[in-house]
Amino acid sequence: MRHILIALAMLLAALPALAQPPAPPQDARQLVDMPDLPRALMRSDMQDHLMALNEIIGYLAENNLAAASETAEKRMGQSSMGKHAYIARGQGPGRFMPDTMRQMGWNMHDAATEFAKVAKSGDQAKAMAALQQVTSSCVACHMSFRTR
Repeated sequence: MRHILIALAMLLAALPALAQPPAPPQDARQLVDMPDLPRALMRSDMQDHLMALNEIIGYLAENNLAAASETAEKRMGQSSMGKHAYIARGQGPGRFMPDTMRQMGWNMHDAATEFAKVAKSGDQAKAMAALQQVTSSCVACHMSFRTR
């Protein structure tokens, strides 16, 4: 009986520790500090890129590679770069990015332009492979860097 009481006492003593929520996992991504305006512009771009990817996938599901190509180039490709130059006045997000992050961004824009070219050719399998290069660029950057 004494052993049972000791075990119960130990269990009761451990209950508060068991009730504590676990600590959140550490975020190992590099924090990139930038002023509010460039960070807001970059966040707006990232949200538009996500919406564009969703549209592109929808067009691929419909076998509408021409529309997928157009969306990719206009909203994610090389031709989409620099659209905030007037607003940012030399203080755009790229100015505050580490070189590796900036290169990852350029790689994504290049991959989106390449996807647009491949999709325009009409080969859906090659287009899907090219789209995976776009999303790989997104994943690499988002897994490496953060702004908050």
